Amino acid sequence: MKVQDQFKTIQMIFFALLAGQIIFLFIAVYLVQIGNMVVNDNLFLPLFVTDLLIISPAVVLGPMLYRGIINRAKPDSTINDKINLYRQGLIIKLALVEAPTIFSIVGYLLTGSVIFLLIASAVLILFFFHKPSVEKFADEFRISISELE
Repeated sequence: MKVQDQFKTIQMIFFALLAGQIIFLFIAVYLVQIGNMVVNDNLFLPLFVTDLLIISPAVVLGPMLYRGIINRAKPDSTINDKINLYRQGLIIKLALVEAPTIFSIVGYLLTGSVIFLLIASAVLILFFFHKPSVEKFADEFRISISELE
């Protein structure tokens, strides 16, 4: 499979994960706004603290695990092997960034607090900064882009 085709697949995975979070966010806002959800203010503090406890390691641990997977590439590895490592590391990093977003949205569903929406939005922005690209791949593995064509 061509390198460009593999990157289209990786980007499709990224956008599917992003779309799932955004759709869930819109559904949650809709349900709370129309009054279909019974909110419980007593859950705010425990959920807020838990959310912060989930965000901190996810933001730190994701890039660390990603870096560990990327560093497994040997100098004589083929481009396909490196792309597979890149895809594995990226999926793990994205999943660890996605988890706090989902938890924040659930926190909003349960409490109706806009603070959870702000947290979810901030983490979604962070998620978007992890968007895969050929340039990032080439930079990670110190490969010239001309080699990938």
